[in-house]
Amino acid sequence: MSERADGGPMWWMARRVVKGAAAGALVAAGVHRAVRLWRRHKAGGARALLLSYHRATRDFEASAGEGLPSMFVSAQTLQRQLEHVARTREIVSLAEARRILAEPPSARHRDVVAVTFDDGYVDNHDIALPILSALRIPASFFVATGYAGTARRFPHDRIYAALLELERRGVPAERAGLPPTLQALLTACAEVGPALTLDRLIARLPHERLLAVADALERRTGLAEAELPDEGRAMTWDELRALDAAGMDVAAHGVSHAVLSNLPLAEARREIEGSRDMIAERVGRAPRHFAYPNGLYTPAVLRAVDEAGFEVGVTTEDRENVRGADPFTLSRKVLWESSTLGALGYSRAVATCNLEGVFYALGVAHDISGERPDASELEPPEEASRELAAR
Repeated sequence: MSERADGGPMWWMARRVVKGAAAGALVAAGVHRAVRLWRRHKAGGARALLLSYHRATRDFEASAGEGLPSMFVSAQTLQRQLEHVARTREIVSLAEARRILAEPPSARHRDVVAVTFDDGYVDNHDIALPILSALRIPASFFVATGYAGTARRFPHDRIYAALLELERRGVPAERAGLPPTLQALLTACAEVGPALTLDRLIARLPHERLLAVADALERRTGLAEAELPDEGRAMTWDELRALDAAGMDVAAHGVSHAVLSNLPLAEARREIEGSRDMIAERVGRAPRHFAYPNGLYTPAVLRAVDEAGFEVGVTTEDRENVRGADPFTLSRKVLWESSTLGALGYSRAVATCNLEGVFYALGVAHDISGERPDASELEPPEEASRELAAR
């Protein structure tokens, strides 16, 4: 994700004050217009901005106290963000955005934006769908099919809840008291705050090891997967079929939300094809679009998505999408509640600078690549995790 919510309230308020003041000055000076023209030229005549969300909530503060804050956007902020982009861009489906990007560079003057949601949380149906329908905005919902219609929770939610509980008890992750091998892995990934520690665990550990850490942390803290807030469950298949009936795009996000770059290629293929087949069977329409879990991919994973019959693969790299670009590495801008906040709440100036890419153009923000080498160029996952534990 583009930013994380670790840090105390005073740190975040100071950040918002500085960000809001800087954005206001930049917009007043018209810098956003110059950046828009420059990035439009760079894109080949028109910009195709893809937005990525995860969870919608009616009460951000309450949700952020229980789950990973940087996955949430309040219903009010979601609507304001969508209305903001609609003032300067045409909102289209992901399929239409892909079609435009496949065209040769031209003098097309209207920029477009496509909206996406990742993972398949129930609030996508309960909160986001009514907003999208009222605004007549199409969206793609990338679903990790192994959780749909079950009581299972995503590993990132389980680990974050346990790390947050340890923090509340004043127990550093480095002294969590897990079994030695798993504690070594956790210690090697420990960062300042649960969110950054979680990021490192997800990026570095093979999926089975990640699940083992989740299990061990729950035993250590006494938390149970079933006790996590009900709002964090995945959508049922009935709810996913309701999205489809409303004209939304139900798309694939793997089966278990495993980071595909950390899997042997055969397992990655099963994740990709399994989510495709389950959506086709349960929704009645084969998905055309795929999102890489946590935005991480390899050249072999890109080929596997292509060979599985998908037309588009999307990342979480915040880069300009250009005409003629590889359709399997389309970039998305990840948004959450803080993405458009200034000192006093929602800020049109911050929204403008963020959505136009002003902060990136000025070097204030930086993109993180999701590309990783193919598995053949790395150590086998088990050897890599043993080396990580030994550090």
